[in-house]
Amino acid sequence: MTWEAILSLAKQYLALGLILVLAAGTAAAVGYFIIYRKIMKGTRRLSPARVVWCAVFLCCLTVLLAATLMDRGAYWSGGRIMPLFYSYREAWNSFSAVQWRNLVLNILLFVPFGFLLPAGIRICRRFWVTYLAGLSMTVLIEVMQLVLGRGIVEMDDIFNNLLGTMIGFGLYAAVRCMLQSIRKQKPHVLSTAAFQIPLIASGLAFAAVIIVYGRQELGNLPFSYIVRQDMDRIQVSSDAGYSQESGTAPVYEVSVLSRDETEAMAEEFFARLGQGIDENRTDLYDETAVYYSTDNASLWIDFSGGSFRYIDFDLLDTETQEAGPAASAEESEVREALSRYGVSLPDGMAFENRGEGEYVFEADEQKDGDTLYDGQLSCTLYEDGRLGEISNYILRCKKYKDMPLISEQEAYDLIREGKFQWYGGEPEEISLGEASLIYQIDSKGFYQPVYSFQVSGDTESTVLIPAVR
Repeated sequence: MTWEAILSLAKQYLALGLILVLAAGTAAAVGYFIIYRKIMKGTRRLSPARVVWCAVFLCCLTVLLAATLMDRGAYWSGGRIMPLFYSYREAWNSFSAVQWRNLVLNILLFVPFGFLLPAGIRICRRFWVTYLAGLSMTVLIEVMQLVLGRGIVEMDDIFNNLLGTMIGFGLYAAVRCMLQSIRKQKPHVLSTAAFQIPLIASGLAFAAVIIVYGRQELGNLPFSYIVRQDMDRIQVSSDAGYSQESGTAPVYEVSVLSRDETEAMAEEFFARLGQGIDENRTDLYDETAVYYSTDNASLWIDFSGGSFRYIDFDLLDTETQEAGPAASAEESEVREALSRYGVSLPDGMAFENRGEGEYVFEADEQKDGDTLYDGQLSCTLYEDGRLGEISNYILRCKKYKDMPLISEQEAYDLIREGKFQWYGGEPEEISLGEASLIYQIDSKGFYQPVYSFQVSGDTESTVLIPAVR
């Protein structure tokens, strides 16, 4: 989710909070001015500061509850309870900006709560009362998510929300200390400094993660195990014989494009077609940049590897397009059409005509000197030689260097120890077949060798183990 999407959701929730504040304020005004002051002849006056605090706190609660209970799609799997620090390990494996940002947002979500409670309620100026209130609130939310099936219940959410509450209280303590100094009162400097420990510790922890990640040579693989499987409940077996030889294998490097490089790529691509970029329609996401041409076409470019998908919307419109799909083109004709779009493929790739003008080129770790090609390109060719769609997901990787590997037997031993990721329900038994060495892209853009163990009886399931020692 981009920052723009996050801000959009925040505005929606804030608007809901303002509506609730208006409704509650109207009811309170009727109760105070008409019932209490006029009918009951009450003399106590409302504090303007108290009214403002109540309005802000109600908005804060609305945003908090809406973000945790309402913003859940149908793809969420309710009823699951994830162990502590699971999401941190998951973010480390992928090192995705999206996942790290979500962790930070979960912390920031409760900062206003931790600040406003002591600011408006005297008893909450005791730090443990505010901490307990934050813990109770986040536990209540997680229980509601579990009961209502509104998301994945994570211990990390409780930890992050409590941490946010503590940071919020620390900020309140800092503001109170400054106000005491301004008013010539004796500030509680030592206790105020102690309340900043959660904020300082969080900053140092995130800084340490960035430093450690930056110092390691290769990136992280998203399928690396997060928590060890319970091998008392899972039986792993194999009739295959695994090699005990370690050896070496090349690691390749995939180009990682910047935002300017993707824009230059889009300009060059559209220029070949006599078109330009529509600057008013560019969309930037965490992993992809989307550019639109002035002639109703789009180009989706992945930052990692430069893979792209091109769509000509006018050409795919069957009602206005006179030329039909080229159903029986030769490989040379498809290559010639691709070359006009700036796509050049090396010889030797598997070629397939899937019918109705769809053609596919596939490279299975095809080597050309120190360059490795891996992936698939599909395109839709029309009789006039134009392409309505190109999905080019063939990675072009340059050799980085040879690196030592663990053996197949060592990889199998890791599986038997439960150090692997399993997607789906927990199996009672896993029977493994042959192991093969494949390549997977890591979080730094390196194409690493990985052992892939085929699960017997299930042609779609594999167990992946990082091969680099």
